Amino acid sequence: MEKEVLKNSQCVISYDPEKKEIFGQDLTDRCNDPAFYNKTKRGIKSAWECVKTTFSPTSRMWDVMAILNSHGVRTHSWCMVD
Repeated sequence: MEKEVLKNSQCVISYDPEKKEIFGQDLTDRCNDPAFYNKTKRGIKSAWECVKTTFSPTSRMWDVMAILNSHGVRTHSWCMVD
């Protein structure tokens, strides 16, 4: 299975179904470069399906994290620029 990527002007989100990993990056805050990844894997497939169906040109990284968290997939965010 190949990685799936969702991208708009706000963020880029990738999902690796083999490793059950989701990684997201905010594209609007270049000073801090926020990003996130999933900490848990249970329920990740159904959560990703929900992310795919609700992703739009105005979706933000934080919106995707909220969807994952509502499906029981815990996430961790940090700023990649320190």
